[in-house]
Amino acid sequence: MSKINLVEILHPEMDILFVALNPPVNSNKNGHYFSNNLSFWNLLFRSGLIKQPVKSELTGDDEVFRNNSINYKNAVYGITDLVHDVVETNSQKIKAEKNGVSRIINLLSVHNVKTMCLMHSKVAMTFHEYGLIRRLSTYGLVGNYKSTHIYEVPFHNASISNKDNYYELLKSALQ
Repeated sequence: MSKINLVEILHPEMDILFVALNPPVNSNKNGHYFSNNLSFWNLLFRSGLIKQPVKSELTGDDEVFRNNSINYKNAVYGITDLVHDVVETNSQKIKAEKNGVSRIINLLSVHNVKTMCLMHSKVAMTFHEYGLIRRLSTYGLVGNYKSTHIYEVPFHNASISNKDNYYELLKSALQ
């Protein structure tokens, strides 16, 4: 098992908490989320969730999750993984379990989160099995937990033609 170098980025109050599946090898190695390429950061820019492009895969965490100056309406974004203790790039090898959902629910009890964004079908399926959301035939608002709205969106590298539209729903949740 690889040592976990990727540390979740949380704030006492968050406009959006992004929940990915697990740390991939490259991101864990360099300690930065979404650092394989700029696709996630470009998706946030195209959807309007950030006001200017991220220029380097290794600065995105700092620009978007640690500092909110380029975020739409200076919104505060956080990031975590459902399975935060397994380093693996191939998501088919990851077993998402309900104890990961319990951990995320505990985070919601400590942090004030307006919107939670489930970013992988395995993440959403696990929340569905836990009974917290009702998965839809399409992406979007799938449930609520107390005062937190829960959205499911496609993962940034999914081969879905209109994924920008689903991230734009997150932007509209910030209105």
